[in-house]
Amino acid sequence: MIPCVEGTAMIENELDRLDVLYGFGVRMCGVTYSESNQLGGGVKDSGDGGLTRFGRDAVRRMNRLGLAIDLSHTGDVTAMQTCEVSTVPVFLSHSGARALFSEQKLKQDDLLRAVADTGGVIGIEASPHTTISPEHPRHSIESVMDHFEHCVDVMGIDHVAFGPDTFFGDHVGLHRHYAAEFDTGDTADHEWVDHVEGLENPSEFPNVIRWLVAHGYTDEQIELMAGWFAAQP
Repeated sequence: MIPCVEGTAMIENELDRLDVLYGFGVRMCGVTYSESNQLGGGVKDSGDGGLTRFGRDAVRRMNRLGLAIDLSHTGDVTAMQTCEVSTVPVFLSHSGARALFSEQKLKQDDLLRAVADTGGVIGIEASPHTTISPEHPRHSIESVMDHFEHCVDVMGIDHVAFGPDTFFGDHVGLHRHYAAEFDTGDTADHEWVDHVEGLENPSEFPNVIRWLVAHGYTDEQIELMAGWFAAQP
């Protein structure tokens, strides 16, 4: 298990607090958690001004410390600039393709390619009402895997894995109760479901392996993609 924090708002404008987080054992930090902070813009804010000067310094410090950088909840401009500044791979620990569904946490193809160009990896999201697709408008493992295959086409298979972002319990209920905190911006119309069929919680991740086997992926490809798995708390 790797301790992570989804946003760096707690460091405020104190760069050395990244060192403190590293000392506590944290090994991955999101640049922002939906809302903008001192480093840059979040997905919730329409006015993404990009990485601040402090944000650039923070990215360089994280590189030196060995803190992996997560762009899942980071605004498009800030995320792209992070890819340009970082000298090591950056990650989308739980995201998908905005080309298939207009949800702000999902990423446009140019950003997917930029992450791959750093050597980074995307973990395909399965949290309810995110990775929906035109072919499968009711959220299920099939729509999740549509995002998987799109990202493979855009990024290359070496840069795509799984980050379901699910847990045991009423995931949809939690989202409704904390809607304001979890909001990631406007989304297209879609059918609301009580759970993602086939990927309701972490225990159903083997269904992904079954899907890959059924669709002709080799043992070597499956081992590659399943070896990087992000399950958010």
